[in-house]
Amino acid sequence: MNPIKYILFSLLLSLAFGCTPEKSKTYPQDRLTVEYSVDRESIRIGDPVELVVTACFPTNGILELPEIGREKDVVLLERDWEDVPREDGLTQSESRYTITSFRLGEHAVSTGMIVCVVDDQTFSTNFPAVTLAVESSLTEDSSSEIADIKSVHKLPGRIPPWLWISLLVALIAFLVGWITSKLWKHREHIIPGAPPIPPYVIAFRALEALKNRGLLEKDECKPFYIELSVILRSYLEGRFNLNAPEETTEEIVEEMSRSPELDGSQRNILQEFMRQADMVKFAKGHPDRVTMESAFKTTKQFVEQTKTSGDRNDN
Repeated sequence: MNPIKYILFSLLLSLAFGCTPEKSKTYPQDRLTVEYSVDRESIRIGDPVELVVTACFPTNGILELPEIGREKDVVLLERDWEDVPREDGLTQSESRYTITSFRLGEHAVSTGMIVCVVDDQTFSTNFPAVTLAVESSLTEDSSSEIADIKSVHKLPGRIPPWLWISLLVALIAFLVGWITSKLWKHREHIIPGAPPIPPYVIAFRALEALKNRGLLEKDECKPFYIELSVILRSYLEGRFNLNAPEETTEEIVEEMSRSPELDGSQRNILQEFMRQADMVKFAKGHPDRVTMESAFKTTKQFVEQTKTSGDRNDN
């Protein structure tokens, strides 16, 4: 067909049947609506996956998303979020995750809940059902059998073994004598090292420094909660031998719930503070000054109550 005729024929069809514009999506004004997109769900070990979770909720609501990360099944590489302005009076929050996995099989990204609190109402929905299917990096024709160990071939010796042994013994005797003479000569100058600073002392000093920064007076709640959370996590690491700076809130609460050194009220204090700190850091909550002062006092009280018996006697 002639190109000019084809173009004229297309124009006539467009005029005859018309073009319907795409309808814009409408969202409820008093609800939580969640959508997501993922660039791929089938990966090889270590491949990054881009996941975008979009939530629309009332402007006066506080959004809380669950933590992502579960040992080697789902590893969070990077997270970012931003609020996108809308013309319909809603708040749209886009959370962008970069995740991967280091374990073969199918793994759900998260089984937690997305929660939105609006005044005295709470809306919740499941986190998007995203599953990572992790495949092996080996090709189909790769063999899984382990090859036998090759036999050992001895190199021809040029120096007799007894001579090497004699030289080694002489060297060890020389080093021992030299080190002993140095230590004996300088024995009076050896000063014992200072004992390590207890974790609770470090925490109290950090809390005092945080108080002197004046973040409470300036109503800078996000840096205040971030630094207060770092102080508490560092104390948990030193006091209870946890890898608290690297663990998620869920992992810390789960490990501390099994600790015989904490009673029920102390576990509740820890869980409530970690939840409140996450809301400020990730959901962009803005508590008032009374709440911030209460969080500071509660953290100090938790450190005071969980010191060891020896530390309490020293204090």
